[in-house]
Amino acid sequence: MTIKRFVFDEDYERISKFLTEQYMENKNMVCWLPQRFDDLVYRIETLYKIERGKEASSDYIFIFEENDEIVGVLLPDGDSFNSAIKKGYEYIFPQMLDIGEKELYPLFEMDENGEINFCVVSHDCLTYQAEELKKRGYVRDEAGDYDNVSYPMETNYEPNLPEGFKQVYGEDYPEIFKMRTCHYGFHPDDDDGNLFKEYAEGGASYHARKKSKYYKDCFESMTVTDDGDGCSYAFCYVDMITKTAFVEPVSTREKYRHKGLCREMLHGIIRRCKEMGIEKAYVNSYDWRKKVYNSSGFATEETIGFWHKKIIINK
Repeated sequence: MTIKRFVFDEDYERISKFLTEQYMENKNMVCWLPQRFDDLVYRIETLYKIERGKEASSDYIFIFEENDEIVGVLLPDGDSFNSAIKKGYEYIFPQMLDIGEKELYPLFEMDENGEINFCVVSHDCLTYQAEELKKRGYVRDEAGDYDNVSYPMETNYEPNLPEGFKQVYGEDYPEIFKMRTCHYGFHPDDDDGNLFKEYAEGGASYHARKKSKYYKDCFESMTVTDDGDGCSYAFCYVDMITKTAFVEPVSTREKYRHKGLCREMLHGIIRRCKEMGIEKAYVNSYDWRKKVYNSSGFATEETIGFWHKKIIINK
């Protein structure tokens, strides 16, 4: 078994191919979607490293190979450990944890005692991972995450928005308008109502995802008021090879919440995916967001646990 750090120019296409093959075999998101990998190495990379001045997750990706073929990838996503492992190679998970606990600490906030709260993200269906994590002293949070899936070809959604609102796609709207609508959904304290002025965070990462090889088929869905105010926003990665869509991010501005706007925006995504021949559309959720996605036509496919353990770092 050979273990190496990710080098973009050498390994991007290889990991993308590996994740595509794993999806085609398993037909679920347990082993990550290739679009999710693109979101990590382009949008998330830029958000953390360029905009926030933090460590970039992609600098801590590790590849596990046998006979020059990838059999597993350690995929940190911000301050969390994720993995994608080919069937038959489950035995490499303890090695992944060894490397993660030793090498990933710069991604986590360290307290004055040199301790970090190390987080491992694992699908509950992967019981061998839970057994190893328990053995090492990890504790699963009561709160969980969810893979939610929609089958666009089986749907026939029609608009059903309150009076004064409409669902649209992003092509006819300025990029700064879309960026700010998204940003304000996540950062309501920044929301001064102006959707056209520049701001420090969000712009660079918005543009970075244009580098993704999936971008040509991607699209944006929004809800707006009849008088032109942005209410909610979602971006949809589309992979015509796997016939899948991955919706990330999704946000609604605080003053427009609890009106059913997000549901209709997601209905717009599902409708368009159906027109494109997409077989499955995925979205990740946690806590109360699960209800929003389920009400929008997404069914919970897998549950995910956040496993935590305090680790003292000796540099």
